Amino acid sequence: MKYYEEEVTVQGQYPLSGTLVMPEGEGPFAAVVIAAGSGKGDRDGNIEKAKFTPNMYRDTAHVLGEMGYASLRADKRGTGKSGGDFNTTGMYDLVEDIISLAAWLDDHPKVNKIILLGHSEGCILIAAANARRPVDGLIFLSGGAQSLADALQYQRSIAQQEMLNLKGLKGAVIRLTKAYSKVEKQAEKFNAKILGTEKPVISYLFQKINAKWYREHLLYNVFADLEQAVCPALAVNGSTDIQATPEKALDLGKYVKGPAEAFVIEGMNHLLKENSTRASVLSVMKDYQADMNKPLHPELKRICQQWLTKNF
Repeated sequence: MKYYEEEVTVQGQYPLSGTLVMPEGEGPFAAVVIAAGSGKGDRDGNIEKAKFTPNMYRDTAHVLGEMGYASLRADKRGTGKSGGDFNTTGMYDLVEDIISLAAWLDDHPKVNKIILLGHSEGCILIAAANARRPVDGLIFLSGGAQSLADALQYQRSIAQQEMLNLKGLKGAVIRLTKAYSKVEKQAEKFNAKILGTEKPVISYLFQKINAKWYREHLLYNVFADLEQAVCPALAVNGSTDIQATPEKALDLGKYVKGPAEAFVIEGMNHLLKENSTRASVLSVMKDYQADMNKPLHPELKRICQQWLTKNF
Protein backbone atom coordinates (compact mmCIF):
# COMPACT_ATOMS: atom_id res chain seq x y z
CA MET A 1 0.00 0.00 0.00
CA LYS A 2 1.16 3.55 -0.69
CA TYR A 3 1.75 5.89 2.24
CA TYR A 4 3.02 9.37 2.94
CA GLU A 5 5.15 10.93 5.68
CA GLU A 6 4.82 14.26 7.42
CA GLU A 7 6.64 15.91 10.29
CA VAL A 8 4.44 16.69 13.28
CA THR A 9 4.83 18.18 16.75
CA VAL A 10 3.09 16.56 19.69
CA GLN A 11 2.73 18.61 22.86
CA GLY A 12 3.63 16.59 25.93
CA GLN A 13 5.38 18.15 28.91
CA TYR A 14 7.76 19.36 26.20
CA PRO A 15 7.22 19.57 22.42
CA LEU A 16 8.00 16.20 20.82
CA SER A 17 9.06 16.32 17.19
CA GLY A 18 8.01 13.26 15.24
CA THR A 19 7.25 11.70 11.89
CA LEU A 20 3.78 10.47 11.06
CA VAL A 21 3.41 7.74 8.43
CA MET A 22 -0.12 7.47 7.06
CA PRO A 23 -1.38 5.05 4.39
CA GLU A 24 -3.15 6.68 1.48
CA GLY A 25 -6.92 6.35 1.50
CA GLU A 26 -9.80 7.29 3.77
CA GLY A 27 -9.05 4.78 6.52
CA PRO A 28 -9.55 4.48 9.38
CA PHE A 29 -6.28 2.73 10.11
CA ALA A 30 -4.71 1.08 13.11
CA ALA A 31 -1.73 3.19 14.20
CA VAL A 32 1.53 2.19 15.88
CA VAL A 33 3.55 4.31 18.32
CA ILE A 34 7.21 3.28 17.98
CA ALA A 35 9.04 3.49 21.32
CA ALA A 36 12.81 3.57 20.94
CA GLY A 37 15.51 1.84 22.94
CA SER A 38 17.89 3.55 25.36
CA GLY A 39 20.44 6.21 24.49
CA LYS A 40 20.42 9.41 22.46
CA GLY A 41 19.36 7.91 19.15
CA ASP A 42 16.90 9.89 17.07
CA ARG A 43 13.41 8.98 15.85
CA ASP A 44 14.93 6.74 13.14
CA GLY A 45 17.22 4.87 15.56
CA ASN A 46 20.36 6.73 14.51
CA ILE A 47 23.21 8.42 16.40
CA GLU A 48 24.60 10.76 13.78
CA LYS A 49 27.58 11.94 15.85
CA ALA A 50 28.77 8.35 16.14
CA LYS A 51 28.08 7.71 12.45
CA PHE A 52 25.70 4.98 13.57
CA THR A 53 22.71 4.87 11.23
CA PRO A 54 20.87 1.52 11.37
CA ASN A 55 17.53 3.27 10.64
CA MET A 56 15.58 0.41 12.25
CA TYR A 57 12.70 2.63 13.39
CA ARG A 58 12.41 4.40 10.06
CA ASP A 59 12.45 1.04 8.29
CA THR A 60 9.87 -0.34 10.73
CA ALA A 61 7.59 2.62 10.06
CA HIS A 62 7.93 2.17 6.29
CA VAL A 63 7.24 -1.56 6.47
CA LEU A 64 4.14 -0.85 8.57
CA GLY A 65 3.03 1.75 6.02
CA GLU A 66 3.35 -0.76 3.21
CA MET A 67 1.21 -3.15 5.26
CA GLY A 68 -1.50 -0.49 5.62
CA TYR A 69 -0.78 0.72 9.16
CA ALA A 70 -0.10 4.26 10.33
CA SER A 71 2.77 4.98 12.70
CA LEU A 72 4.30 7.75 14.75
CA ARG A 73 7.94 7.90 15.82
CA ALA A 74 9.48 10.84 17.65
CA ASP A 75 12.79 12.17 18.89
CA LYS A 76 12.99 11.43 22.59
CA ARG A 77 12.78 14.23 25.11
CA GLY A 78 15.97 16.27 24.93
CA THR A 79 17.18 14.77 21.65
CA GLY A 80 16.89 15.76 18.00
CA LYS A 81 14.23 18.43 17.55
CA SER A 82 12.27 17.61 20.73
CA GLY A 83 12.30 19.82 23.81
CA GLY A 84 13.54 18.97 27.29
CA ASP A 85 16.80 17.84 28.82
CA PHE A 86 17.87 14.28 28.02
CA ASN A 87 20.30 14.12 30.94
CA THR A 88 17.54 14.61 33.51
CA THR A 89 14.84 12.63 31.71
CA GLY A 90 13.69 9.67 33.79
CA MET A 91 12.05 6.42 32.80
CA TYR A 92 8.60 7.70 33.75
CA ASP A 93 9.16 10.87 31.73
CA LEU A 94 9.68 8.67 28.67
CA VAL A 95 6.54 6.72 29.55
CA GLU A 96 4.51 9.93 29.75
CA ASP A 97 5.84 10.98 26.34
CA ILE A 98 4.70 7.66 24.84
CA ILE A 99 1.27 8.25 26.35
CA SER A 100 1.21 11.74 24.80
CA LEU A 101 2.07 10.30 21.38
CA ALA A 102 -0.65 7.65 21.72
CA ALA A 103 -3.23 10.24 22.78
CA TRP A 104 -2.32 12.45 19.79
CA LEU A 105 -2.80 9.53 17.42
CA ASP A 106 -6.05 8.57 19.12
CA ASP A 107 -7.42 12.00 18.24
CA HIS A 108 -6.42 11.67 14.59
CA PRO A 109 -9.53 11.35 12.35
CA LYS A 110 -7.99 8.53 10.29
CA VAL A 111 -7.00 6.36 13.28
CA ASN A 112 -9.24 3.82 14.99
CA LYS A 113 -6.83 1.55 16.93
CA ILE A 114 -3.63 2.21 18.88
CA ILE A 115 -0.74 -0.25 19.10
CA LEU A 116 2.44 0.37 21.08
CA LEU A 117 5.64 -1.08 19.61
CA GLY A 118 8.71 -1.05 21.82
CA HIS A 119 12.27 -1.91 20.95
CA SER A 120 14.85 -2.74 23.64
CA GLU A 121 14.16 -0.33 26.55
CA GLY A 122 11.02 0.61 24.64
CA CYS A 123 9.59 -2.80 25.58
CA ILE A 124 9.69 -1.78 29.24
CA LEU A 125 8.30 1.66 28.52
CA ILE A 126 5.27 0.41 26.58
CA ALA A 127 4.38 -2.02 29.37
CA ALA A 128 4.30 0.93 31.78
CA ALA A 129 2.43 3.14 29.31
CA ASN A 130 -0.25 0.53 28.63
CA ALA A 131 -0.81 0.00 32.36
CA ARG A 132 -1.50 3.74 32.69
CA ARG A 133 -3.42 4.23 29.43
CA PRO A 134 -4.56 0.91 27.93
CA VAL A 135 -4.20 0.46 24.18
CA ASP A 136 -5.39 -2.09 21.62
CA GLY A 137 -2.17 -4.03 21.05
CA LEU A 138 1.44 -4.40 22.19
CA ILE A 139 4.53 -5.43 20.19
CA PHE A 140 7.77 -6.13 22.06
CA LEU A 141 10.92 -6.33 19.92
CA SER A 142 14.34 -7.27 21.34
CA GLY A 143 13.45 -6.99 25.00
CA GLY A 144 10.03 -8.38 25.89
CA ALA A 145 9.33 -9.82 29.35
CA GLN A 146 12.63 -8.61 30.79
CA SER A 147 13.65 -5.82 33.18
CA LEU A 148 16.55 -3.49 32.50
CA ALA A 149 18.47 -4.88 35.49
CA ASP A 150 18.13 -8.41 34.15
CA ALA A 151 19.15 -7.36 30.64
CA LEU A 152 22.24 -5.61 31.99
CA GLN A 153 23.16 -8.72 33.97
CA TYR A 154 22.83 -10.78 30.76
CA GLN A 155 25.16 -8.35 28.98
CA ARG A 156 27.68 -8.56 31.83
CA SER A 157 27.64 -12.36 31.74
CA ILE A 158 28.51 -12.30 28.03
CA ALA A 159 31.25 -9.74 28.68
CA GLN A 160 32.75 -11.93 31.42
CA GLN A 161 32.84 -14.94 29.12
CA GLU A 162 34.42 -12.92 26.33
CA MET A 163 37.08 -11.62 28.71
CA LEU A 164 37.89 -15.19 29.77
CA ASN A 165 38.18 -16.25 26.12
CA LEU A 166 40.43 -13.40 25.00
CA LYS A 167 43.63 -14.61 23.39
CA GLY A 168 47.17 -13.26 23.57
CA LEU A 169 48.73 -11.03 26.17
CA LYS A 170 45.53 -9.12 26.90
CA GLY A 171 43.67 -12.32 27.68
CA ALA A 172 46.53 -13.59 29.85
CA VAL A 173 46.56 -10.36 31.88
CA ILE A 174 42.80 -10.47 32.39
CA ARG A 175 42.94 -14.05 33.63
CA LEU A 176 45.95 -13.37 35.84
CA THR A 177 44.37 -10.31 37.46
CA LYS A 178 40.91 -11.92 37.49
CA ALA A 179 39.50 -8.72 36.02
CA TYR A 180 36.49 -10.68 34.76
CA SER A 181 35.47 -11.43 38.36
CA LYS A 182 35.14 -7.71 39.15
CA VAL A 183 32.35 -7.04 36.64
CA GLU A 184 29.47 -7.95 38.98
CA LYS A 185 31.05 -6.21 41.98
CA GLN A 186 31.42 -3.02 39.97
CA ALA A 187 27.77 -3.25 38.91
CA GLU A 188 26.67 -3.71 42.52
CA LYS A 189 28.71 -0.69 43.58
CA PHE A 190 27.21 1.39 40.77
CA ASN A 191 23.64 0.34 41.62
CA ALA A 192 24.20 1.14 45.31
CA LYS A 193 25.43 4.61 44.32
CA ILE A 194 22.35 5.18 42.16
CA LEU A 195 19.89 3.96 44.79
CA GLY A 196 21.65 5.93 47.51
CA THR A 197 20.84 9.31 46.01
CA GLU A 198 17.77 11.25 44.95
CA LYS A 199 19.69 13.51 42.60
CA PRO A 200 18.69 13.43 38.92
CA VAL A 201 22.33 13.56 37.76
CA ILE A 202 25.47 12.35 39.54
CA SER A 203 29.15 12.10 38.74
CA TYR A 204 30.51 8.56 38.64
CA LEU A 205 34.06 7.73 37.57
CA PHE A 206 34.36 11.27 36.15
CA GLN A 207 31.25 10.89 34.01
CA LYS A 208 27.84 12.50 34.33
CA ILE A 209 25.20 9.81 34.86
CA ASN A 210 21.42 10.15 34.54
CA ALA A 211 20.77 8.72 38.01
CA LYS A 212 17.03 9.42 37.79
CA TRP A 213 16.64 7.17 34.75
CA TYR A 214 18.69 4.34 36.23
CA ARG A 215 17.03 4.60 39.64
CA GLU A 216 13.51 4.49 38.27
CA HIS A 217 14.37 1.44 36.18
CA LEU A 218 15.99 -0.37 39.11
CA LEU A 219 12.91 0.22 41.29
CA TYR A 220 10.34 -0.52 38.58
CA ASN A 221 8.50 -3.86 38.39
CA VAL A 222 7.78 -4.38 34.69
CA PHE A 223 6.13 -7.75 35.34
CA ALA A 224 3.40 -6.19 37.49
CA ASP A 225 2.51 -3.86 34.63
CA LEU A 226 2.65 -6.66 32.06
CA GLU A 227 -0.01 -8.39 34.13
CA GLN A 228 -2.30 -5.41 33.44
CA ALA A 229 -2.21 -6.09 29.69
CA VAL A 230 -5.44 -7.58 28.38
CA CYS A 231 -4.93 -6.72 24.69
CA PRO A 232 -3.22 -8.94 22.08
CA ALA A 233 0.55 -8.95 22.59
CA LEU A 234 3.49 -10.10 20.49
CA ALA A 235 7.12 -10.56 21.59
CA VAL A 236 9.97 -11.22 19.13
CA ASN A 237 13.64 -11.60 20.03
CA GLY A 238 16.62 -12.68 17.96
CA SER A 239 18.88 -15.64 18.69
CA THR A 240 22.05 -13.53 18.28
CA ASP A 241 20.93 -10.67 20.52
CA ILE A 242 23.59 -9.67 23.07
CA GLN A 243 21.53 -6.99 24.82
CA ALA A 244 18.30 -8.83 25.57
CA THR A 245 18.11 -12.48 26.57
CA PRO A 246 16.61 -14.22 23.51
CA GLU A 247 14.47 -16.80 25.32
CA LYS A 248 12.92 -14.24 27.68
CA ALA A 249 10.49 -13.29 24.90
CA LEU A 250 8.91 -16.73 25.27
CA ASP A 251 7.87 -15.82 28.85
CA LEU A 252 5.43 -13.16 27.67
CA GLY A 253 2.42 -15.45 28.02
CA LYS A 254 3.23 -16.01 31.70
CA TYR A 255 2.43 -12.40 32.48
CA VAL A 256 -0.04 -10.77 30.08
CA LYS A 257 -3.71 -11.53 30.47
CA GLY A 258 -4.57 -11.10 26.80
CA PRO A 259 -3.70 -13.41 23.89
CA ALA A 260 0.08 -13.64 23.57
CA GLU A 261 2.42 -14.86 20.86
CA ALA A 262 6.19 -15.07 21.15
CA PHE A 263 9.05 -15.99 18.81
CA VAL A 264 12.83 -16.21 18.78
CA ILE A 265 14.11 -15.63 15.25
CA GLU A 266 17.23 -17.58 14.37
CA GLY A 267 19.99 -15.24 13.22
CA MET A 268 18.40 -11.92 14.18
CA ASN A 269 20.43 -9.47 16.28
CA HIS A 270 19.43 -6.62 18.59
CA LEU A 271 19.15 -4.18 15.69
CA LEU A 272 16.50 -6.43 14.09
CA LYS A 273 18.97 -7.25 11.31
CA GLU A 274 19.99 -10.63 9.93
CA ASN A 275 23.30 -11.94 11.29
CA SER A 276 23.94 -15.53 12.38
CA THR A 277 27.06 -14.46 14.31
CA ARG A 278 26.61 -12.93 17.72
CA ALA A 279 28.25 -9.51 18.12
CA SER A 280 30.89 -9.00 20.78
CA VAL A 281 30.01 -6.98 23.88
CA LEU A 282 33.62 -5.78 23.92
CA SER A 283 33.40 -4.35 20.37
CA VAL A 284 29.67 -3.93 19.98
CA MET A 285 29.59 -0.64 18.03
CA LYS A 286 32.11 -1.90 15.48
CA ASP A 287 30.09 -5.10 14.98
CA TYR A 288 26.79 -3.22 14.78
CA GLN A 289 28.15 -0.79 12.20
CA ALA A 290 28.91 -3.74 9.94
CA ASP A 291 25.19 -4.62 10.00
CA MET A 292 23.58 -1.21 10.06
CA ASN A 293 22.78 -0.96 6.34
CA LYS A 294 20.99 -4.29 6.22
CA PRO A 295 17.18 -4.35 5.94
CA LEU A 296 14.94 -5.60 8.75
CA HIS A 297 15.05 -9.36 9.14
CA PRO A 298 12.54 -10.85 6.66
CA GLU A 299 11.17 -13.28 9.25
CA LEU A 300 10.42 -10.38 11.58
CA LYS A 301 8.40 -8.70 8.85
CA ARG A 302 6.50 -11.93 8.17
CA ILE A 303 5.67 -12.52 11.84
CA CYS A 304 4.54 -8.93 12.40
CA GLN A 305 2.34 -8.90 9.31
CA GLN A 306 0.74 -12.20 10.28
CA TRP A 307 0.04 -10.99 13.81
CA LEU A 308 -1.26 -7.60 12.71
CA THR A 309 -3.54 -9.12 10.06
CA LYS A 310 -4.95 -11.55 12.62
CA ASN A 311 -5.65 -8.92 15.27
CA PHE A 312 -6.25 -5.66 13.37
